[in-house]
Formats: sequence, structure tokens, C-alpha cells
Amino acid sequence: MKKIISHPIIKNVHNIVLVIAALLFIVALIYGAFFTDGVKQASAGNADNVSNWAWSDNIGWISFNCTDTSSCGTIDYGVDVATNGDMSGYAWSDNIGWISFNQSDLSGCPSGACKAKLVGDNLQGWARALSNGDGWDGWISLNGPTYGAEKNGNAFEAYVWDASDISGESIGIGWIRFDSAFGGVIITPDNSPTVDLIASPTLIFSGGSSSLSWTSSNATSCEGTVGPSSWFGSKDLSEDKWETKELYADTVYSIRCANAVSSAEDTVTVFINTLSPSSQCSDGIDNDSDGQTDYPEDTSCSDSSGSDESIPVCGNTKCESGENSLNCPVDCGAVKFEEF
Repeated sequence: MKKIISHPIIKNVHNIVLVIAALLFIVALIYGAFFTDGVKQASAGNADNVSNWAWSDNIGWISFNCTDTSSCGTIDYGVDVATNGDMSGYAWSDNIGWISFNQSDLSGCPSGACKAKLVGDNLQGWARALSNGDGWDGWISLNGPTYGAEKNGNAFEAYVWDASDISGESIGIGWIRFDSAFGGVIITPDNSPTVDLIASPTLIFSGGSSSLSWTSSNATSCEGTVGPSSWFGSKDLSEDKWETKELYADTVYSIRCANAVSSAEDTVTVFINTLSPSSQCSDGIDNDSDGQTDYPEDTSCSDSSGSDESIPVCGNTKCESGENSLNCPVDCGAVKFEEF
């Protein structure tokens, strides 16, 4: 984005022509007002996930978290992005004081939605310098037709804008750059989403199907990202049983679940069993549901090429289909006769 040069701030409070003693006195008053006033106190920086520095040619550095200056023990402030994208908290400038992202400070913004919010990868809405006055309204636009801060990975890039039109002149901070060379505003995800995707079974014969299930946490949306066309698109945050169509080749399924800050992805593969369906004794499946799978575990299998796991084998301690007390008492128990 090409940088647009704004007019310098024309505010009497910033035209400091004072001796050193007066400067120290004013600084003491400002710090006392901002850092002891409970209304202007921000939330603890250690609990906020936005940090580092933005830059303005007119007011210098803007800190987004007290961790930037190692001052959280005495001066707690910070900006936070919730999992739904809503922003809150305060940034700090040594020259203009607090910059608020709290919705309670943003009513009556110049246009559009007032709430500061991360939508997708773009900041929207407004922030406001609380020291506004003398014709300067302090409104900072986070997004416009040709500008706006955007998230790239965990870093914010580009510019936001502040200016008030006073007697035909743009008076205010001007451009605020979020990806300054020696700072750069970043977001450190907290409450990151998780997702766990399971296929059952994972091994099927060609033309068969599988069932997918998944659970997620700290997510506001899920979508299928890799797989057949029927899998793509929006998905519920959790699902007990999503049936695949008939599959004729190994098929990968991926799902991504996200909130406004970060995302998580999980992948499963449903494999096609290349063995003949008749080779039940080596297909990895308990075909007769007797708790025994393949040779040599399944006693119905004399070797791995066996074609039927359901053949009853008398003497394997299981009373299988086709066996009874008469033809296999060792497995099914001897016939009991009643005395008369």
C-alpha cells in the first residue's frame, strides 16, 4: 500500500514548549491520570493475545500490550481478540495516551459498524483515542476502501487511518502502520481450536463405504478441505456418523476447524483392501464377529488363505453358529437330561 502523508497533528496539548521542570510535572500528571484511573485501566496484558508495536510518523510508537514494556506488574493493559473475532482492551501511546478497542467506547462512530472486530483475516470497525478533543474526534478507522490492517499468519500488516476534517484540513494521527520494520503487531493464539477426525472402518473392500466422525473444541466453524466433492464445504462442529459414498481407491479426508484467531486440521485415510473378498482369514476384519480376527487367531482358519471365518470348529471353546450341545458338547456344553 502506498503511504499517504497526512497533515501533522494540530493540538495545543501537543505543542509542548516548556522547560524541563514543567515537562516533568505534566508527564507526572498524565501518568497519574491514566494509570490510576480505574475507568481507563485496561485488562491484564498477560491475558491478552495482541502485542508488539505499531508506528505513526506523527505520534511515534503505539504499544498493544504491557508485555512490550515489561510493565504488567504495575500498569496492566493490552488488546485482545476473542475466539469470535470481537476485539477489546487498550493500546498505549506516550503522546496521545489510551487507544480503546472496547465496544463501550466506540458508539457513535463516523460510519458503518462501530465494533472493532477481526473478520476472516481483516480488521473491521473502529478504535478511538480517548484524549480526543479540540475538534479532533480521535476515531481510527481499521478498514477502508483502499486500506486496512489484515492478518497474515500471526502478524498484522498494512495501515489504519485517523483524521478529522477541520476547516478543510485533515487533522489527526494519519496513517498507523501495523507491520513497522522495528515492531509489528502480532497475535499469539490462545484457546486454539482442536479437531479429531476418525474413520470406521479404515480398511474396506473396493465399492464399500466407511463412516466418519469428528469432535472439535474452541471452534466456531468447521469445513471439509480434502476429499471427494461431497466432503467439501461447511460441516457441523461435531458429527457422530457421516457416511462416505462407495469408494474404489484409497481416499484421504481432511477437516479444518477454526475460530477467528487460529485453526486446526486433522486427516484420515480410508484404504481399499486389495485382497480378494474371499480371503477372510487375512483381511484384517472379524468377519463373523466372534472376537477372533484372521489366521491364526480365528480357529475357523486353517491358514491365511482361508475363505470363511464363520466355519464352526468344534473344540475351540466357542459355541459357534451351527454348533450345539449334541454335535459339539465340548464347546456348547453337554446335553442335560431331566430325571423323572
